[in-house]
Amino acid sequence: MSGLETADHVSVHLTGCAKEDASTVFGALEAAFPEVAEPGAKGPAETAEGGATVWCMVVDARTRATPRAVAPARLASPVTVDLFGAADPVRQVKEELGVVFGVEDHGTVPGEHELEVRLQLGSHPDA
Repeated sequence: MSGLETADHVSVHLTGCAKEDASTVFGALEAAFPEVAEPGAKGPAETAEGGATVWCMVVDARTRATPRAVAPARLASPVTVDLFGAADPVRQVKEELGVVFGVEDHGTVPGEHELEVRLQLGSHPDA
């Protein structure tokens, strides 16, 4: 983690999706966690022709909004999401994604102080 990040920050990496789907996911996270830890830091890493695009943002779980009415969202195609951080903040981000999207858990890799969770998001069943 960089000096600006704390144990409450969750790094969110999206792959396998178009810009519009990445914007939908990031919009849902910004609504749930109004203060993004690194505003403007989201976006794709530069890739070579035919390379994979990774969309990234850092969420500060301390800024989790109070319960709110959120409309389920639709995605054009499935989105792979990797969450990196301490267990409780990662759980909070996963819960918020589950309010807006259909979520399949594709595994967790525990570490000494952090864990990595891989999810696949799809359109919410009620969207």
